[in-house]
Amino acid sequence: MTATLAAARSALADQALHPAPGDEFAEIVMATVGGAVPYDGYCLLGLDPTSGLRSFLFSRNGLDGVADRLTYNENVESDVNRYADLALAEVPVGILSTATRAEPLSPRLHEVLRPAGFTSELRLALRSGGRLWGALVLFRGDRRHPFTDADAARTVALADQLCTAVRRYPVRATDSTPDPLPPGVVLLDNANAIVSMTAEARAWVEDLRAGGLDEIEFEDALRVVYDVGLATQRMSETGLAPVCRVRTATGRWLVVQGAPMLDCAPAVVAVVLQPAALRQVLPAAAAWFGLTRRETEVLDLVARGMAAKHMGRRLELSVLTINDHLRSAYRKAGVSGREELLARLT
Repeated sequence: MTATLAAARSALADQALHPAPGDEFAEIVMATVGGAVPYDGYCLLGLDPTSGLRSFLFSRNGLDGVADRLTYNENVESDVNRYADLALAEVPVGILSTATRAEPLSPRLHEVLRPAGFTSELRLALRSGGRLWGALVLFRGDRRHPFTDADAARTVALADQLCTAVRRYPVRATDSTPDPLPPGVVLLDNANAIVSMTAEARAWVEDLRAGGLDEIEFEDALRVVYDVGLATQRMSETGLAPVCRVRTATGRWLVVQGAPMLDCAPAVVAVVLQPAALRQVLPAAAAWFGLTRRETEVLDLVARGMAAKHMGRRLELSVLTINDHLRSAYRKAGVSGREELLARLT
């Protein structure tokens, strides 16, 4: 098993360096995971590192058509092994099973997993550097034994490489990027249910689906909208305007933003999906790349089209130091220079 884990870590490290596109990425990653920890179904997700909102999702033989229910469970309901709780745990993994004492306490198990035919769930929070970057969820049904502590330990052994792969997927290289789609709007009521959706918003949601062997349906892809909608309703608690930056399956950059609706009952929230401007992408991209504060400042000036000498004057640094920061940023991003970096983010 040690050799199997070592081979799995190596394969995941390859995906961290050169993420495959769309469903191919998920197939490679999850075949690797399955070689170490067998499962019947899975969900693999990534988060916008600046807002903590869901930015991509892959699934196969997983939970279909319950995106709104899972949003409520994760953010409102009291339940075990929520991602935010696992991210703070000493070991960021948890097992939920009909064979454990937690079974009577979990609405997710009773109302979501068991109706879908699953009797055991393993969740791994993908954390690094004080941030939650995403999560892996594995499912087993009656034909397999429930997940065990040994399964959890093997999953944790893959966590570092898996986290890096999930972190780098949104800033992957693509052969080409289609033209942006027009902005769209989804209106939600106070139960976070859809009141109406424009055709343009529907097109953006469709572009979140990887296709191929991935089984994310339209209703599942709406999880991005539901998460932003619920965060908008809770703005008074957090004080933060919800913004989620998303790289769609085809490589488009999308920004999803929520805004309260006044005197428009039954709608209480508008979620806007529109092409992301470069400077909207930068905060999340800098985190995905692992840039320092100073490298992020330099990258922001690159996005403004500044030459190195002008950056130096703005930041009170020498041109030599500016170029050092640029070389470091390019190396971390895996690009050869300014044009390639900006092409990756537009």
